[in-house]
Amino acid sequence: MIKSTHSQYDSSTLTSAAYNYEHKTLTVHFNHASYVYHGVEAADFEAFNSAQSQGKALNEYIKGKYEFEKINEAVTQ
Repeated sequence: MIKSTHSQYDSSTLTSAAYNYEHKTLTVHFNHASYVYHGVEAADFEAFNSAQSQGKALNEYIKGKYEFEKINEAVTQ
C-alpha cells in the first residue's frame, strides 16, 4: 500500500507537491513558500496531480475547500 507520494512539476510557480494518503495532507511547494492543506481527499489530490496545469487544478480542487497553513517562506534580499 502506498502511504505517500511526491511529484515534481514543470511550472513557473509551483515546483512540487507531496501527498500523504494516511493523514490526508497535501504539501505544495511554490517558488516563494510552502503550504500544507489538511483533510484532502485522495480523489481531489489525484485530480490535482494528473491535471495539465497544477496551478489551475489547485484553484479548482484544493483552494477554498481545505484548510491550510503556510509552513515556510523564501527569504528575499
